[in-house]
Amino acid sequence: MKQEKFERELKVLINYIRAYGIQHINYSGNMQEIIQKEDKNREFTQKVHKGFELAQRNVIFLLKNIINERKRMKADLKIYRQNKDKKRSLAVSGTINELKYQEMVLRKIIDSIAWQLFNFDLSTLRRFYYGQELIDITDSNLDSELRYAKNCINKNPDGFVLISDLTSFIQIGDVITFIPGKGLSIGELKEGEVNGKVFNLMKESMESMESMESMESMESMEVMCPYYLNSRLNNEGEKFKEQFLRDIKQLKRNMDVLKVINEGEGTDLLTGKDIKISQETLELNDFSDIVNNLLKECDKKGYAISVIEDCLLVGVYKTGAFPSEIFDSWAKSLNIKMPIMDLRQAFFDPLAYPLYLHPFSDSFLLDIILGRKIIKMTIDIDKWLDTFKQKQCTYRWMSIKETARLNSEFKGKLKIFSIDGKGIELQNSTGLTSVIVEGIFSRMFTALNLPSSVRELLVKILLDS
Repeated sequence: MKQEKFERELKVLINYIRAYGIQHINYSGNMQEIIQKEDKNREFTQKVHKGFELAQRNVIFLLKNIINERKRMKADLKIYRQNKDKKRSLAVSGTINELKYQEMVLRKIIDSIAWQLFNFDLSTLRRFYYGQELIDITDSNLDSELRYAKNCINKNPDGFVLISDLTSFIQIGDVITFIPGKGLSIGELKEGEVNGKVFNLMKESMESMESMESMESMESMEVMCPYYLNSRLNNEGEKFKEQFLRDIKQLKRNMDVLKVINEGEGTDLLTGKDIKISQETLELNDFSDIVNNLLKECDKKGYAISVIEDCLLVGVYKTGAFPSEIFDSWAKSLNIKMPIMDLRQAFFDPLAYPLYLHPFSDSFLLDIILGRKIIKMTIDIDKWLDTFKQKQCTYRWMSIKETARLNSEFKGKLKIFSIDGKGIELQNSTGLTSVIVEGIFSRMFTALNLPSSVRELLVKILLDS
């Protein structure tokens, strides 16, 4: 999609998810009026959810076009490479990468809705992700989800139904339904003759198991015992058996996720390890106001820089006015070992904080997304780690061998943060230890949490482990 058209579509989508609700109610400017008056609150909720619905429908249309265009480009690229046409191959490869970026920018629109539905709670949101490939919605059937959403909203005008396949990280359930007063629910939508048979057999088997306690005769027990399910499956074809097993696994994943969310402990889908989530909330402070001021300052002189808490470097550069590569030279001159993060990389991180939720103006968001302004960040990790001493914590760099062994235990689902192959182990005053994983820096570089807040979180994780 050409950049001019993409920008126009983005402006509309950003308005739908950020401003539609407040723009479509009689609003005096007093937010307390909306919070305290039930009728105003309900009207506002309906309009916010209407904006979400409009955004979701637009994203479906745009995603389908972009994914189909990328498929055509990939077919062309194959031909150009066979013909050894390097010039065209290079041009088409660039277009394919641009289309992939546009896809991720659109998926983050839906991610931002999900984050709002789950009250920005990353510990809950990450339970929905287990490292699968993104769903190609051009090959999936969205009709049942759209029908369900329409019927649900007709019955519950205050509600909203989020379609999971549109996000970059929700891999549990076909839909997430939110009804005010009832909360959130995960839904699996099954259609077709085979799925109907699978559902009926599962229901029948569950009812059979529930009835076993009331059995009084061996004749009845023979019908209702667990072997009944196996005997029924033996009478079905391979396609039915495969579908049945897929659905069972799917339901188990859903139940595991709900157990963790509701009880605070269970199995983590991403790593397969037992986890326990602290019920105490820790509010993390951020530096989005600093970045916002840097964006404004950048308009005046082409660039703006800041050092946050004496360790985190931030630079904003106006494309065409000041080269962002200057930031790389700045970090190198300070002998900083950490990689440099361009904020746009967050669009490719499934669990990154969505850019749209930061308190930046719509024009600043578009400048960042479309590359008119570049935001780069990095951290002097040694200076940051030294601050753990204030919390009676020590750290050590692990050996390459240690780090590789621990990474192998995660089987690629989770990765320990490392520099030159060496990870970091933290230890508190009681001797409890924990390693730093890559995702923790996403809190600094995408959620823009202060380094001191991220340190407090890691200390708390140590205490809760």
